[in-house]
Amino acid sequence: MKLPIPKISLKLPGLPFRKRTPVDGIEDDTAGNASPPRKTRRIVGILRIAGTAVLGVSVIGGLGAVVGWLVVNGPETVAEREARRPFLKVSVLEDGASPEPNTSLDNKPSPKPDNHGDDHAMASDEGDGHGQPEDGMGPNGQDTQGADPAGHETAPEEQKGPRFELALTEETEKGMLPMVAPDGRKAWETYARPFDGDTKLPRIAIIMTRMGVSHSLTEAAAEILSPEISFSFSPAASDLDDQVAMVQQAGHEIFLDIPMEPFGYPINDPGPLTLLTSLSAVDNLNRLESALGRTVGYAGVIGVKGSQFTTDEEALTPVLAVLKERGLMYVDSAATSRTIALEIAGSIQLPRAVANANIDDNPAISEMERRFAALERTARRTGYALGVVPPLPMTIDLLASWSATLAERGFTLVPATSIANKQSLR
Repeated sequence: MKLPIPKISLKLPGLPFRKRTPVDGIEDDTAGNASPPRKTRRIVGILRIAGTAVLGVSVIGGLGAVVGWLVVNGPETVAEREARRPFLKVSVLEDGASPEPNTSLDNKPSPKPDNHGDDHAMASDEGDGHGQPEDGMGPNGQDTQGADPAGHETAPEEQKGPRFELALTEETEKGMLPMVAPDGRKAWETYARPFDGDTKLPRIAIIMTRMGVSHSLTEAAAEILSPEISFSFSPAASDLDDQVAMVQQAGHEIFLDIPMEPFGYPINDPGPLTLLTSLSAVDNLNRLESALGRTVGYAGVIGVKGSQFTTDEEALTPVLAVLKERGLMYVDSAATSRTIALEIAGSIQLPRAVANANIDDNPAISEMERRFAALERTARRTGYALGVVPPLPMTIDLLASWSATLAERGFTLVPATSIANKQSLR
């Protein structure tokens, strides 16, 4: 007998919560990539508008402040700038009238002359460098040389400092450096001692280097040696201008020593202005100009030591290029047989010469005589020879006696500039 199974129906009560929608401000888990709520977008928009307004007010306010300052202070600023600007008032005066001071320069004391300034130049655009026209005549035609304004004879004023031409120099922070004159004249030609001897005879030139360290030796050499012998001064000399002037007065042409790096540097150190292969081109050229600015009136330079420096093309080329630009002659002391200075000088058309013999600092008389004889053989074979000697008392005496008899043996003693570009490159 089957009994009927009753159907049971259960009805669950209502839940105490409900599903929230995005309208209530909170996204449903299934909302995924739904857009931001409307209220949030409204707040962001208001903030953007407010920020733009504040920025605009700041910009407009800043521009207004600048314009206001210019309106108020602009005229005074322009006036102050104009007041600080230097000016010179030049008035056209009647005949006989005296000008009145119109600048503060009239109240300043006269500056002291430079070591080698305008007062001892060889020549200037208006005269001979001594404050008088070349013909020695005054503005009304009277002779102004050897006479004072009252007509009395006076001794000529003694010239101070080396002789030089203003047109061949330029004033720099390192001193007065040589330059090519506007008319093309160069120092190596202008300051060269003239040579008018027999051009058919073999020529021998001598340069005495490292001059100036001893004033007494410089004075003795200038008095004893032939003026055909050239002197090269060390840039380290303390009274260089005075010694150069003294030697010029004796008729010698002038060169300047340029210390260069030797083998064994720094144990073998030529001095503080030595050109080094380890320095940049700028540093070496600064040292070169410091040496060139020590005096004036020289025809060229001679490299001292330099057995290392003259074999380095990268270091040597900029130095020789500057010497050419400044119108100087370069003499290579041949400190090493591997020097490339003559090849570089020839390629850039720099006036040049090379030593065929060097006399050591402590030579024996027999060794000096042997080297002088070698110079004679070189001159007889090639037509030209150049010797470099140090300023020693024994050297000065032997050089004086040897050079006095050169003409008897068929040679001509000449200044170093007279054999420029005459020797073969090798």
